[in-house]
Amino acid sequence: MAPTLGNLALWLSLVFAGSQFYNTRKKNKLKIISISVIGLLISSLFSFFLLIYLYVISDFSVLNVFQNSHTTKPLFYKITAVWGNHEGSMLLWIIVLTIFNYFIFKLYNKKNFIFVSKTLEIQSFITLGFIVFTILTSNPFERMVPVQENGLGFNPILQDPALAIHPPLLYIGYVGFSAAFSISVATLVLKNGKNFPWYKYMKPFVMVAWTFLTIGIALGSLWAYYELGWGGWWFWDPVENASFMPWLLGTALLHSLIIVDKKQSLQAWVLLLSILAFLLSVVGTFLVRSGILTSVHAFALDPTRGIYILLFIAILGGYSLMLFSSKSKIYSTKNYFNFFSKEGSILVNNIIMVVACATVLLGTIYPLLMEALTGNKISIGEPYYNSTVVPIMLPAILIMGVGPILSWGKESVLEIAKKVSSVFIITLAMTIIIFSIYKSYTFLGIAGIVLAFWIIFNNLTTLYRNKFNNLTGMVVAHLGVGFLMLGITASSIWQVEEIIKMKLKSETEINKYQIFFNEINEIKGSNYLSLRGDFLVYDKGKNIIAKLKPENRFYPVTGNFTSEASIHTNLFRDLYIVLGEGNINEGWTVRLYYNPLVVWIWIGAFTIFLGGVISINKSLKRMPK
Repeated sequence: MAPTLGNLALWLSLVFAGSQFYNTRKKNKLKIISISVIGLLISSLFSFFLLIYLYVISDFSVLNVFQNSHTTKPLFYKITAVWGNHEGSMLLWIIVLTIFNYFIFKLYNKKNFIFVSKTLEIQSFITLGFIVFTILTSNPFERMVPVQENGLGFNPILQDPALAIHPPLLYIGYVGFSAAFSISVATLVLKNGKNFPWYKYMKPFVMVAWTFLTIGIALGSLWAYYELGWGGWWFWDPVENASFMPWLLGTALLHSLIIVDKKQSLQAWVLLLSILAFLLSVVGTFLVRSGILTSVHAFALDPTRGIYILLFIAILGGYSLMLFSSKSKIYSTKNYFNFFSKEGSILVNNIIMVVACATVLLGTIYPLLMEALTGNKISIGEPYYNSTVVPIMLPAILIMGVGPILSWGKESVLEIAKKVSSVFIITLAMTIIIFSIYKSYTFLGIAGIVLAFWIIFNNLTTLYRNKFNNLTGMVVAHLGVGFLMLGITASSIWQVEEIIKMKLKSETEINKYQIFFNEINEIKGSNYLSLRGDFLVYDKGKNIIAKLKPENRFYPVTGNFTSEASIHTNLFRDLYIVLGEGNINEGWTVRLYYNPLVVWIWIGAFTIFLGGVISINKSLKRMPK
């Protein structure tokens, strides 16, 4: 009964979305539009919660539940398994679309009726596309015969709290840009869009999308750091790139909206960025769902699903970009910005973000194009991105440090120099101190540390000058970027790695810490068996500072083995241990990592998120009534 109701609710969502699309094209249909919007939200939520219910009760008559769950799976992971697979994740995507659709509907008033109606029309078309895709190619309520007594289980590396929260946060980011896309297309269609404050409606949606995409990417990176057991936090995986690209364009879009609001300039640029940011979000969906990528994050699927999404991208992109090409001149201005001004710094950073995004896009799709055209497989990895994207981003980070202290309009170089002179001295002093501690030098290392302190102290100075009153999200977010840069640089250039064979009661040393292999035990978990090592960590004074317990887990249902790293963290470093293969006679392979300041990556990401939340609150208060 429940699967039938879930399927019916999904079809009902299609009907409501179609009704919204049709009636938003008509005048004086507000009541019907209201019923359509609310009905779409309720029916999609109902289908989603029914799917959760089917997972909780382990209804293996449903193919999706059979393929992704098991009776021994803990309840929390039964629920999160709903969006840990393709079909369920597309249903989640629809849910987030309908939620944003509802908030667009709530913007209605007498002054903006035509604008909001056109925005809802575009939003309903996007929603229709994804509902049709889900029903025809990815229906989560598809039944199976005969009914099995148990399921196939769930990918063990996805059985993790961070990854359980990661997809919903990413989807808020991805789908949030759909609202910006719809507002942009509606603005271009309207005859009087130039005189309408469309950007004030767009900004909160962009802020929400960018903020949640930021924390979603950060959680995914954190998961990769402690779950994959390789000691790193980012490896330029194509699916990671798929979320990073819209984030880069979203960052440029967010800053450009500030200029539109203040100076009424860059309107055409903002409209284009809002279109491209969402198109890249859908491209990311195509890369993940099509099965053409090999990734720990990707779902290997029938490529015909990817073809559908590709066609949908072509329709959305073709229409919106042709519309922009024909109507953008109305929104173009010939204002020239002084480089030494707030708007000048934002414009330069915009250009850099777009170039960085294009570079990542090239590295992501070039191997796919080469394989399609020549049949030859090539791999583009970390060396390409580190040698291209990193140098491109360095000037943007330099400008980011000084941007908040610049004024709107022209400002003399001498005035700027006076503002930053004390920060420059503090930055130089801190750089000398940290390099005297770690005593290892590379060009990128020096550049990264200098820029990190440059951003941190410039923004702390700004907060101090304002006496910590009028706290702005931009300053808080930029401060977070400084913390992030500090953690990225330090953990990248000063990481120490040791891979050794250790027997019980033996010890080794990493960066002045003594690691003693005390014992090993067999553990029975809820749905796995584990071999857990017990390591004692001593400091120079022979004091025990940590007990680390890495595990090797075996999941009988799926037949998978996983390594669970054990990490001791403080503000200065992480000690990271992974237990490899071995036995009592020959010992075990043990991987040890000393990762300096890596925790500042997560502190920075949370600070950026906090800055985003502050900005969301302020932008909502400034929404037109």
